[in-house]
Amino acid sequence: MEKKITFDIPYIRLCFRTEILEHAQMPETKTAALRGGMGEMILKQNCVTDKNCGECRFKKACVVMHTFYSSMEKKPAYVTGEESVGYLIECADKRTEFAKGSRFEFSLVLFGDSIAFFNIYLQAFYQLGLAGIGRHRARFRILEVCNTQGMPIVCGNEVDMGRYQIETVEQYISQRKKRLRSEDGLWTLTFLTPLSMKYQQKYMDEFYADALVKGAARRVQMLDYYTGTETDVPDFCEYPGIRWQMVRKEKVKRYSGTQDARITLRGISGKVVFESMPEDCLDYLIAGELTHVGRNSSFGFGKYVLRREREDQTCIINNKYL
Repeated sequence: MEKKITFDIPYIRLCFRTEILEHAQMPETKTAALRGGMGEMILKQNCVTDKNCGECRFKKACVVMHTFYSSMEKKPAYVTGEESVGYLIECADKRTEFAKGSRFEFSLVLFGDSIAFFNIYLQAFYQLGLAGIGRHRARFRILEVCNTQGMPIVCGNEVDMGRYQIETVEQYISQRKKRLRSEDGLWTLTFLTPLSMKYQQKYMDEFYADALVKGAARRVQMLDYYTGTETDVPDFCEYPGIRWQMVRKEKVKRYSGTQDARITLRGISGKVVFESMPEDCLDYLIAGELTHVGRNSSFGFGKYVLRREREDQTCIINNKYL
């Protein structure tokens, strides 16, 4: 019997607003550095043994396993690695030079049980600000942390947990669908960060509608498992028709403390314009805006936005899409 996917997945988006403490340099893509630095601080503050997670006897009770790795007791069959699903880090700031006193923002999206460990994540980023991120150790201090509605939960030394307001993916879909349905135009999907996803056993070098929809559905399924509900990815009767697309290959370099080596993460970004949008696909593609799709999502990969655009807005100008 099919176990229907549920969107009743709790989440909260936290916006960290910070101040740079001295002239600093940071990589253009900062999510990998933020994620690696956060993990380093969580280990430093909470590990009670030798930081060898693979052989630790305290795995079930370990704060590191519940926060940085967001481990699942059960996983869908296709999940073979240690992909962290309980959180996402997002940063749209591509500046590489920061003057002392300048502002810097990034977001942390928490799902399921990860929501209960807010203080662990907060302390990790507080310590990371003191230690600095990236090769040049850019230091910062947290000015405030705001909730999904933009209201401050943390402001200076004050913490108001009454504003730690949790929503669900289902609520997000309902709000976004209402807005998108009120607009006219073609359905467009634009990747703001690289997508790393396999299609027919090969990493994609162009977009496929069925891969995008199934990828979004699998992400929701993984979060269902993470929140303790075993579900199945549905069989879709049809998929959006692609009118045209623009694709570019991208790569992000990062340092892995676990492997003690520099690693290059690869993917594609760009834009897809659809001719149609079947109703049973829409919910999953809207959910994917929030959850991201594909591999390396905890490094910020797979973030996209779904829009309605007039046909003249989707045209090519100077070989670039609007």
